[in-house]
Amino acid sequence: MPQKTVIWCLLIVCITLLAFIGITHGYLCEIHIKNGNKEVAAVLAYASKR
Repeated sequence: MPQKTVIWCLLIVCITLLAFIGITHGYLCEIHIKNGNKEVAAVLAYASKR
C-alpha cells in the first residue's frame, strides 16, 4: 500500500474509535491503547458551562 493510503486508513480507524467511545460513554476524557511495547493515549480537556 502506498504510504498516503496507510495514513488515511489509520486516521479513519482512530476517528471511528474515538467517536464510538464518545457515543457509548456520553463523553470522552481519556483513552489508552496498548499494542506490544507501544501505547497511544488520547486526552480531551474541556470545561463545562453548567
